[in-house]
Amino acid sequence: MKLRPLWICVWLVACGSSKPAPTSPPASDTSVAAAPSAAPQPEPPRPEPPAPAPPAPAPPAPKTLFERLGGMDAITAVVDEFVNRTTTDPRIKYRFLNTDPVNLKRLLAEFVGKATGGSVSYTGRDMPSSHAGMELVDDEFTALVEDLVGALDKFHVPEAEKGELLGALGPLKPQIVVAPGKLTPIPEAKLARAKALVAKLKDRSAADLLAAAITAGRRGQRSYAEQLFTRAELLVGAPAVASASDAFRAGAPPRIRTALKSMKDTSPQPATAVGRSDDDEPSKRPESGALHGTLRLEGKALDGIGLVMLWPKAGGAVKRTAKTRVIEQRNKTFAPHLMAVPVGSTVAFPNFDTIYHNVFSLSQPQRFDLGMYKGGDMRQLVFDKPGIVRLGCNIHANMSAYLVVVDAPHYVVAEADGAFSFKSLRPGKYKLQAWSERSAEPVVTELTINAGDNRVAVDLKGGAAQGPTEDKFGAPRGP
Repeated sequence: MKLRPLWICVWLVACGSSKPAPTSPPASDTSVAAAPSAAPQPEPPRPEPPAPAPPAPAPPAPKTLFERLGGMDAITAVVDEFVNRTTTDPRIKYRFLNTDPVNLKRLLAEFVGKATGGSVSYTGRDMPSSHAGMELVDDEFTALVEDLVGALDKFHVPEAEKGELLGALGPLKPQIVVAPGKLTPIPEAKLARAKALVAKLKDRSAADLLAAAITAGRRGQRSYAEQLFTRAELLVGAPAVASASDAFRAGAPPRIRTALKSMKDTSPQPATAVGRSDDDEPSKRPESGALHGTLRLEGKALDGIGLVMLWPKAGGAVKRTAKTRVIEQRNKTFAPHLMAVPVGSTVAFPNFDTIYHNVFSLSQPQRFDLGMYKGGDMRQLVFDKPGIVRLGCNIHANMSAYLVVVDAPHYVVAEADGAFSFKSLRPGKYKLQAWSERSAEPVVTELTINAGDNRVAVDLKGGAAQGPTEDKFGAPRGP
């Protein structure tokens, strides 16, 4: 067996010489005194095995779609081009009349950046919530996709990346397009007068809007059709399109046609709740009883805002004076979220956004439709019947608030933890009614107020529908 050179060198160094060692004399040689037997020579050490080769470097991690598209700058450029295309595409452009284009582009860029694997935070709502009530149909979704493809092609995005991006966005369609069979078209007979008006209107922008409203009506997009009709009405005045009004507004609550008023934007209203009889009309001579209580929801901490009202059983209750209050529209939100006012109070509804809103209510105590108006304008309304009025915006499905019109002499909005109190109550028996935005119906009970401090715990029932309200035609607007 042939030794490797390295093994040979190791063996030579172990012996300490470059010559072979002498062998022992033969056993029969007696002429010389026998030398002691040479100690057996140690075996040369076995050579160390060669060191293992270093592992091959790991292949680089594949780039995310976000990186292959060019990162946030490239995505922002594509989104900008996409929005510019949609806002000029006659198939879809009117959908963007009431949007803030700067904010829209920012949110879309965030959404695409996150969906393609970038370290991007999306600050908007989820797709079902943001499209609730829009009643988008297949033709409109197709227009959006084609406009996106056009934007990608303009920036020469490779076919692989383009297909992957469209594949990532494709599953969103069921979340934003209305399911077949959920829309009820406006009959052609009702649309006939609107069709006759299109050719007569001298204002071409108004005529185009009216034509788009007819198309939406045929599809069954009732709420969207009414918004387009209102846009045309704002351009030419109500008398010019009055003959077509019933086609688009039949089935909506009574429309309030009082003149719009301007309202300067002052400090924002409280976000959560307003309404407390002790503050609205403090007792000139405080009574000897007080009440501290807690609202719970089916045995758990209150989730949402609640209200408590008291009526003395013996009569002699103080009638509260009507108030003038404000529920504003700001950042696509009503504020306050809950307000309690005495019967006969006037409530103003100013719009402090740069877009249009349309406040309405389907609640039985007072059904109404304030119509569309822009930022800086407001309408006001007198509420002369007691009850719970749920407010909505016909354009933005996620906007909701509650106005509770009370005929009780004592009322208070509960704190966030469910705590409530009354500072001045005459001792005696009372009817207590409590409600929360999570409750389908109020809870009614009786209690006795003694002189001094009194305590009570009230357990509410749930059952109230949550999420987007119905539109003003009564159609559900959930995701």
